[in-house]
Amino acid sequence: MRSGLTAALLAALVFLSPPLHAGPPALPEGLGMWVWTSSAFATGEARERLVRFCVRHHINHLDVQVRFSKDGPNPRVRNEEALRKLILLAGRHNITTAALRGSPRMFSARNHEWSLRELNAIIAFGESLPQKSLLKGVKYDVEPYLTREWGEKGKPLNALMHDYLLFLRKARMVLQERAPHLWLAVDTPFWWDKEEFALEFEGERKRFNEHIQDLTDFIVIMSYRSSAKQVLGVVENELRYAERIDKKIFLSLETNRLERDQKISFWGLPKEDLQETISVLLRKAKEELAIGGLMIHSYRGLAEKLDNIPPPEPDGDEPPPAVIY
Repeated sequence: MRSGLTAALLAALVFLSPPLHAGPPALPEGLGMWVWTSSAFATGEARERLVRFCVRHHINHLDVQVRFSKDGPNPRVRNEEALRKLILLAGRHNITTAALRGSPRMFSARNHEWSLRELNAIIAFGESLPQKSLLKGVKYDVEPYLTREWGEKGKPLNALMHDYLLFLRKARMVLQERAPHLWLAVDTPFWWDKEEFALEFEGERKRFNEHIQDLTDFIVIMSYRSSAKQVLGVVENELRYAERIDKKIFLSLETNRLERDQKISFWGLPKEDLQETISVLLRKAKEELAIGGLMIHSYRGLAEKLDNIPPPEPDGDEPPPAVIY
């Protein structure tokens, strides 16, 4: 009788328990790259060129911007078939892919509902792939400091930062419920670690970068500088905090031609300088557990720098360069 009761209880527990997740989402490793323009994967020839470029230069992760049509109550992924074919082609070469979204006001409170609808559309797209695990995560490149409110300081600035964090909390809840296999990440400037950007969120006062690191699986720091020493110097606070909370940061380099702040890009420097800096930073990532790898901004500049390949045709998608302090 007792054994029968025990068996019944065990069966009930199995039935009631949520399905076990096989651990945290698998994060990218090594060298990755932003891909902003749809023209970079719109045709079979463009996709083959992009993947060959990645294989040749040992790039094993792509953040690819996902664009949406807004002709109805719910967003629809544009160029869905081309994106699907890129993800499948990249996967055959062991190159992982994540969805990239970015706009300065995307995390403003009035845009939360639509941005969450976009997130759900990305999840649905991932589920439509032959293997839903082919899409690895969602990364946001949201730069609220490009808005008018950011410069007003005080209450407007605090509200912008609070809205930013609140969206990440909402996005985290959606992913945990619908797609726990997808990681959540954001691109951040290195200067969000300043005390002037500290604020209270959910009862805790921390620096802005610390709240963001709490809410995401990792951050990619826009550590745009033209030497490995400078890059490592501007990420010290984020690195220490990542070590404290057992998470990772990713470093990054700029290769695009900039109208200003040209010293932060490798565009006008010999490609050997870029290659050496990449090697040094990847070695550092292997030494430091809290450094997950290195991202290059972006395909447009890197292809022109390394292979003299004309950049993909611009389609108005690539954001302006980040504000660098």
